[in-house]
Amino acid sequence: MLPRIEYAVTAPATPEELCAAFCDLNRLLGRGIYSEAAWTEGAPWQVGSRLRYVIAKPVATTVSVVVTAFEPPSKIGLLNHALGITVQQQVTFIRLNSSTTRVAIVMDSVGESTAGPPFDAHDALEFFARDALNTMLTRWERQKSS
Repeated sequence: MLPRIEYAVTAPATPEELCAAFCDLNRLLGRGIYSEAAWTEGAPWQVGSRLRYVIAKPVATTVSVVVTAFEPPSKIGLLNHALGITVQQQVTFIRLNSSTTRVAIVMDSVGESTAGPPFDAHDALEFFARDALNTMLTRWERQKSS
C-alpha cells in the first residue's frame, strides 16, 4: 500500500465556483500531460459513470475512472485504476466563510506499479493530486476574469 496523498488549496471563491471548475475536464488538456479526458459510459458526473484519462507523462498510460460519489458542491469521489494501482480519490469543497473555500484532495492507493523503474508511483500520485487542484484554480481564475 502506498502512503496517503493529501493536498489542499484555498481560494476566494464559493464551493459552487470551484466545484464547477474542477468538473471541467478540458482544464487538464493542452499542457502535454493529458492527451485525452473523456466520458466513456453514463452521463457525466453521475455515480457509476466512467471516464478515461490518457496520460503522456510522467508515464504513458490510460487511467480508467469510476465516479463513486458526486454531491456538488461539497464532495466528489473517484476510483482510478492504472498500471496495477487502484486509487480512491476524495475531493471536498469546504466553505470557510462567505468568500473563501478550501478544496482538499485525498488519495489512498493499493497495488503495485507495473511500470517498473525509474517510475515512482508515489511521486506520480502526488504530482496528479497537485495538478488536479492547481488546474482547477487556473480554470476558476480564467472564468472569473472573463
